[in-house]
Amino acid sequence: MREITKKVVHTIDDEEMTFQVHKMNALDGSYLLKFVAEKLIPLIDGFQAIFVDTEGENVEEVAQKRTDAILEVIPKALSSISKEELYDFQKECLHRCDMLKDAGWQKVMIGDNFGVQEVEYDPILALMLCFDVVQFNFSSFFGGKGLSSLLNPQSISKRNA
Repeated sequence: MREITKKVVHTIDDEEMTFQVHKMNALDGSYLLKFVAEKLIPLIDGFQAIFVDTEGENVEEVAQKRTDAILEVIPKALSSISKEELYDFQKECLHRCDMLKDAGWQKVMIGDNFGVQEVEYDPILALMLCFDVVQFNFSSFFGGKGLSSLLNPQSISKRNA
């Protein structure tokens, strides 16, 4: 049977949060694939140089170099995406996420509003969940390896920072 949900755990401020991401239907998935192919895949080259093998280098220096490089690449990447496109992309993804609360699963997005504060006020967590949704929905498209198959194998095998 096809897996239509997947649990993911993110640690934010030393607190583990459990989420569930859902598969998209074919129409919504096609939109997301178009967006990813059109806007995000062309940016992969810019990120590959950031995650080259750094074995033997000082961890703090590597972290600083990577942070500086990411801060240089992100504005270029975001300039190709309008605010409306980014909002639509994030909402499409976050509608496919639930957060495990004491009372059970709570939808991350309900319509155009957030269903959980933990995500509403944490843009990095929101983007990580979007990545989880894209990766889960398109893992078979990338040969079962997810989006990491687009990156140079050495660049994802060892991350010192």
